[in-house]
Amino acid sequence: MSEADARASAANIRFVQVTTPQSAIGVSFATMVLGSSKNLSATATAGLSVPLNVFCNFIPLSVIDYDPPFVMTPGQTYTIRANTGGSPSPGNYQILAVAGPGGVDVGFGIGAGVDACAEVGATYYVDTKPGLTAGKVRTGINSRFDDYGGSQLDPAVEPPDTNVKEGITKDEYLAARDTGNSSTYHNPTLYQAPTHQGVADRRIVLIPIVKLAEYDQGRGTVRFDRFGAFFLKTKASGGNGGDMQAEYIDDAFAVGKGRYNPNGLAGDPVIRTPVLYK
Repeated sequence: MSEADARASAANIRFVQVTTPQSAIGVSFATMVLGSSKNLSATATAGLSVPLNVFCNFIPLSVIDYDPPFVMTPGQTYTIRANTGGSPSPGNYQILAVAGPGGVDVGFGIGAGVDACAEVGATYYVDTKPGLTAGKVRTGINSRFDDYGGSQLDPAVEPPDTNVKEGITKDEYLAARDTGNSSTYHNPTLYQAPTHQGVADRRIVLIPIVKLAEYDQGRGTVRFDRFGAFFLKTKASGGNGGDMQAEYIDDAFAVGKGRYNPNGLAGDPVIRTPVLYK
């Protein structure tokens, strides 16, 4: 279809094919037959992968999922990381030690994503990180909103998003984006530019979802029930809380790193990764 038609029905597009224009390619062999050059073009087809069941670069926080009828629902907004009055168990505030045991590790892990992968349903346990650690949680999250106050994070390594406006939904975030160029925005009411060089989709994060019963008092281990893709709506709050609002994404979204294990459990239909098919 034409570019104009594709933009008008972008939600229905599943594959994108790119064809390069004809270009003169030098001929080293068979010059006598083909001449010194020949015009050639190339075609490539890309699309989203099958649903992933191995996830990488998630942030070292967890989201608590309760038993029915209070299970989490995609499309809803949740408070990530409860304050002192809403912790899952004494001493635990939904922080994971997967990036390292210290508070500094938490800040860098949230700001950049952890250098680890985990598979849903596999026997994969990770230590919890007891204690509030509110300051480091806040600096890690807020770096994605171009706020580096009191932080050791580097905007060149842990850059902000290209749109740091708080309080908007994921759909509004996408609506503000110029469909002709994913790095520019055109709706001023839904957009705020960062002062540092931004990277698109830094406000989309993968967070492990953990059942409440997994938490014990103090430093223990929890098993990942599944993963969710979340859109960060706000910076983390001040004081001892470090809470922020995040929208549980309910439609297919591409993440940078992850894979599918054919011998593993079924993948999450929402979370996929770009694939070059042909």
